[in-house]
Amino acid sequence: MSSGAVFRLHGGLAPTTHHLMSYVSSRVTSPAQSHVLHRHLAFQWSGHQSRLHSTAYDKVNKVNRYDRFRACLRVAVSDNGQRIHNTLVFSNDYADPMDVAKCTMEILSSNRRSFNRTWERMNPLIQLILLPYKSSTTKNRMKSVADVGCDHGMLALSLACIALVNQSRDGSDEYLFSRVYGTDLSSQALENGGIASLKRVNDALSKIDTVSTELPIQFRIGDGLSALQPGEADAVVIAGMGVHTMLDIIVGKSEAKTTPIETLESEYIFVQPTNSRPQHLIILYDGLQKDLGWELCDEKVAFVGGRWYISSFFRRNDDDSNIGPYRFPGHYLLGNEIFDKYVRHHLEWLKQVFQKGPLAEEDARWMKHLLSQTDKNEWKMLATWYNDSHTAAD
Repeated sequence: MSSGAVFRLHGGLAPTTHHLMSYVSSRVTSPAQSHVLHRHLAFQWSGHQSRLHSTAYDKVNKVNRYDRFRACLRVAVSDNGQRIHNTLVFSNDYADPMDVAKCTMEILSSNRRSFNRTWERMNPLIQLILLPYKSSTTKNRMKSVADVGCDHGMLALSLACIALVNQSRDGSDEYLFSRVYGTDLSSQALENGGIASLKRVNDALSKIDTVSTELPIQFRIGDGLSALQPGEADAVVIAGMGVHTMLDIIVGKSEAKTTPIETLESEYIFVQPTNSRPQHLIILYDGLQKDLGWELCDEKVAFVGGRWYISSFFRRNDDDSNIGPYRFPGHYLLGNEIFDKYVRHHLEWLKQVFQKGPLAEEDARWMKHLLSQTDKNEWKMLATWYNDSHTAAD
């Protein structure tokens, strides 16, 4: 194993402590050095992510992030997970789309701390975006993705690198998306953000002979979905905004007969709002399910930097006679440890709000929904302050 070794860390698929200790032991030359290396080698877990913190280990085996990015793409485009230049690139000699996205975001991040936080937040969203390809009934319906309000372009470029790898593979699957769009309202923001990031990725790609150097991505300036033409984007991704701004983009601000998302003819919407308060999430879910008739298909949750981020996947439902039941935020997160903490935190927070006055309509609906969960007795115990007050009122 060479000094350029890279370990696959996403999704909890990290090398075992035994393997790491064996590797460290093979690199040391004295008992004192062995003691220092073993003492500083430790894992810090956060959700499904793992990060390796070891000053001594980094000095022995520091890997340039651009080299890691290029090695990842080389492995990803190969059919058999081959070893590159006698270097073990990933612990199982395999790089999947999530690995490609992770390495792309790493080269676009200003520092390690920024990258860790960005990846922990965006990882669940990218998992949702890739989800339609696991279904035989939907895999042929998502050929293009648009990141609306792309800012620095990290998400858009990560998706573009996934598409690039797929196009570069021999006998690649035909159903993976082949085109990515990144849009932003401000030309200056796009110039200093997405386009500048594109240059950095292109510079890294120029040194890979097995991958096409032309990324399948276009950056455009426009307000909301106006930068896109009907049929261009099968899926729309909106992250890093408040729910009201998201609804303005999707539903529109005017009383037009056709909403922007209907004009665009998109099949899927993926959202990750900045505010995860129950009231705001229900406003968003109402707009997509009740007003537009879209179906909630899946959700992911992350807790990063003291904040919860709930990512949601919605699918168009063209059959008005077959609209499913309304699904509250967290419908697909029951049993998730992070979501359980989210519920407990907001129950305590809403209790303080309730002491000052009545809850907002959406918060009250969320409380009623929680109390209807027959298998969540602990939540009910934490919500007795609300249940008792309504029993007395009745």
